[in-house]
Amino acid sequence: MSNHQASEQMIGYIYQIRYALYLLLKNKEEEANISIEKFDDIAFTKPDGISNTFIQLKHHTKKYGNLTDSSTDIWRTLNAWINELKRDITLLENTKFLIITTAESPDNSASSFLLSNSGMRDTKKAFELFNDVAKKSGNVAHKKYYENFIANVDTISRKLINNIYVIDNSTNIVDTALQIQKELLFSCKQQHIPLVFERLEGWWINKAIEALTSTRPVYINTRQVASYIVDISQEYSHDNLPIDIDGLNIDIDSLSFEGKLFYEQLKLIGTSSNKLKIAFRDYYRAFNQRSNWVRNDLLYLNELDRYEARLINEWEHCYADMEDEILESEEQTDDINQKMGKKLLKEIENKDIRIRDRFSDPFVMRGSYHILSDQLKVGWHIDFRKRLEYLLKSEVTANE
Repeated sequence: MSNHQASEQMIGYIYQIRYALYLLLKNKEEEANISIEKFDDIAFTKPDGISNTFIQLKHHTKKYGNLTDSSTDIWRTLNAWINELKRDITLLENTKFLIITTAESPDNSASSFLLSNSGMRDTKKAFELFNDVAKKSGNVAHKKYYENFIANVDTISRKLINNIYVIDNSTNIVDTALQIQKELLFSCKQQHIPLVFERLEGWWINKAIEALTSTRPVYINTRQVASYIVDISQEYSHDNLPIDIDGLNIDIDSLSFEGKLFYEQLKLIGTSSNKLKIAFRDYYRAFNQRSNWVRNDLLYLNELDRYEARLINEWEHCYADMEDEILESEEQTDDINQKMGKKLLKEIENKDIRIRDRFSDPFVMRGSYHILSDQLKVGWHIDFRKRLEYLLKSEVTANE
């Protein structure tokens, strides 16, 4: 297989998955199920599990594909459907068979007589053209397709043609993405639609992989997709923010925080190795999540600065209380200072200071405190500035 053929095939697979999502969003039946490559490329089923629509998708990177009467695309599809019907002839009673293609049906071709939105639809004429090709064509590559068609002409082939609908000039893989985004128009602010689409398609691709690798049928319905869209759209509201940095798959051991001031701050109070790992994870997630928000223009003007000011203000109250407690103690040893520093860190980590009202995940607050700690704007040990300021000065000098 050439690189061009491989890329065409890959685009075809992605198109199949993307178009399935588009069809589900367009479907008006809330409980209509869709499966990918169980019965066909795509299959819609009724809630009781009876299949009612089989769909074959044909994507061509060039403007026009081949939809002539002897087209490989068409005959391969006919053969697959005939074989499926040989296994279950009852499907003919309640099943629509759709061919959706980016190509255009030639005038007076069998596919043109099967167009779903045409006053020219003539299934009898389409059958005659296909039957004529099957009997007379000398195409060796298609021989088994033709033989299968003729052998089942009375029991399956003729009736199958009656149930086939062709939708040509369909959107290509790029335009399908734009059509999906149009379906999301009322789910969130317009500037957030590409981000919601990206999240939705990522979730959908995972569902498609699950379906394609499962030994059992995997169905998804319109209600499930709508529910997911609502969930992610709400993350882009004025009082919330999206989370797209996963904390479960971070390999902390592969990251180095040696020399970071927030790390030195934690060492000053004798933080355990397990607690250090948790702090590293919070720092890493918060740093990258905040960067994503900035990159995607999701924050209001100076929102991060105002949030950090609130964090610092709360820390100042707690730090002042710690100072008073240490000054009132009978002795001021480093062990006591470490113990009080750990107590301060725990108190701060248990706060619920949100960047926005509905954003409740604490990793941003905890990680932001470590980011501030890395700048010596907050600290845990009572003498953190005196002990670590030289590191900040040396870091500034190194960067000049």
